[in-house]
Amino acid sequence: MPANRTHQYARETAASTLLSGVHDRERREERDIDKVDLQRARRYGMKEDGKKGREKYTYGGVVFIYDPRRNVAITSWKIGEASKRSGTNVTTPIMLEKHKFESKEQKKEMKYQHKRLTLLLNEEEGKSQWTSHSVLIIDMSGSMRADDVNGARCRSDGVWMSLARDYVKDLLTKGLRGPNDLISIVAMKEEAEVIIKCEPTSWTLYNKLIELREWRKLKPSGHGFYLPAIAKAEELLTYNTSASCALSLLFFSDGKPSDPKPDHPVIVSNMGKLASKFGRRLSVSCIGMAEKSADFSTLEDMVEEAKQYGSIASFGKPSLDADSLSHIISGLASSLTTSRTEMTELRTGELRQVRMDIVREKLHTLDSEGTWKNYAVDDESRYVWNFWAWTFNGRRTGDFVEILSRRCMRCYSEDGLQSCPVCNAAFVCRGCFREGDAFANHRASNNGVECECGSLLRRVTTGSLQYKDEEQLPSFCIAVKDQAFGEGAERIVRKVRFLDPANGDYIGPVMVAKESRFAGEYHSQMAYHKNFMRTQDIAASFGRRFNDALDEAEKYFNAASQAFIRGLPRILFIEPMVVELIENGVEKNILIERYLVGDYK
Repeated sequence: MPANRTHQYARETAASTLLSGVHDRERREERDIDKVDLQRARRYGMKEDGKKGREKYTYGGVVFIYDPRRNVAITSWKIGEASKRSGTNVTTPIMLEKHKFESKEQKKEMKYQHKRLTLLLNEEEGKSQWTSHSVLIIDMSGSMRADDVNGARCRSDGVWMSLARDYVKDLLTKGLRGPNDLISIVAMKEEAEVIIKCEPTSWTLYNKLIELREWRKLKPSGHGFYLPAIAKAEELLTYNTSASCALSLLFFSDGKPSDPKPDHPVIVSNMGKLASKFGRRLSVSCIGMAEKSADFSTLEDMVEEAKQYGSIASFGKPSLDADSLSHIISGLASSLTTSRTEMTELRTGELRQVRMDIVREKLHTLDSEGTWKNYAVDDESRYVWNFWAWTFNGRRTGDFVEILSRRCMRCYSEDGLQSCPVCNAAFVCRGCFREGDAFANHRASNNGVECECGSLLRRVTTGSLQYKDEEQLPSFCIAVKDQAFGEGAERIVRKVRFLDPANGDYIGPVMVAKESRFAGEYHSQMAYHKNFMRTQDIAASFGRRFNDALDEAEKYFNAASQAFIRGLPRILFIEPMVVELIENGVEKNILIERYLVGDYK
């Protein structure tokens, strides 16, 4: 036997010399198999190790047993796994060469460095260096042996070839992927087997994918169960808890799962739970590898469920063609790049950590479902301390202004309020007012220090304390939903309602709370809110200029044109507010604005 024969990848050409034994000639004559079919099988076929040092090739619906030591065909027979309309009977498969290192020593060194880097990146300190993690679930059930994909030798070969070429080789060549982009691969059969776990993207990994094309490494067989594969994918996606890398889940299958039918809703639900955990940080792609008539309803439902929880999800159904599959995989690689870009801090180039304390709800979930947190007057552990607005009135520039608190300055009640006749900025409720001169201390100065009444009056006059009517701010009690209903590149969004302090009913307009989806910015909330409100104010000022320009333009046109100008839309920006909350003695701040029906992204 030639040295290293089992590790050799190069194939004989289709026109190379091949000897045929007597038994082989008899079998071929009986079974109507041409000798050239055997030569093609040896060049392109799916290779397996046979008995007694022989090799087994499957190609174009023919199985070929070959003795490499004597260069002799032993026997062959036909199988019914090759299509007459597509696959190897129609097109020649794309054969990729392994990456060629400069020398055997370099190849050995690169293998060592790949193994060493894999170990380092899987340590706790190394996990913070991850840029992305792609988990690939490959259906390796028996039906993936079907030879009906143009440009590939079977369905599984089409997947491995496209992943090697389009998800690894092309991106390495273009410099779009590197060792901090990790890949895990799960083979889906009756059980889910992790065949590559958290390995860096490198030419060594590329060569591994080339080897996985061959059946001698991994042959499709048996059934393909989705539930264990999704469970294994969750293990891999949650393996790195640093939350600073983009995540991608690619699910390749050629039809409906082998799981019992009652488990199908569970499959979809589990995909939703996975998407709820990671939201927009996770991109999900399900690819159907079969004829157009195949049942892909479960894959499609999985994609829709992931979308419902904010993940970027897509379903691809390529034609039975390697180029079509490559086009889809290239698009998936772009989605991961987009996710990485969203997570990158533009000023420093460093990846930001996505918050892992976010609980996401399914799209269109009713307000009555889920849990809410009340910040009310009668709750000493959770209450509203203050509201803040931005200086839209122009009397000051670029800073927060406090909103006048319409609550009793003694018991914080909002019922039956009496205002101070001097400053009109302090209040007492009917009960506290009956106890005597409720505003005496409020108007009293202490050792020459300005009294509270004078301070409030001055702040109202200068604009640093603003009044909001009950339509804008119906109550100083609010409820915030625990589950986020929307997620964009920068923010998550929750529902907020004003509460009637007397009975706890919802009153006033529906509001939304916007928070940063990144951990560092969430802990410096006021800086984040200040930047948001300043940007909103600048945009609103341009909107007002645009509106004024339209109003001014009416003067210079006739009646018909004036009517047209009046019909043009005007630009208005919602005025946000910041709510200062106290929860268990700790201050936190949320930015709220009026809810508009639509997608929050």
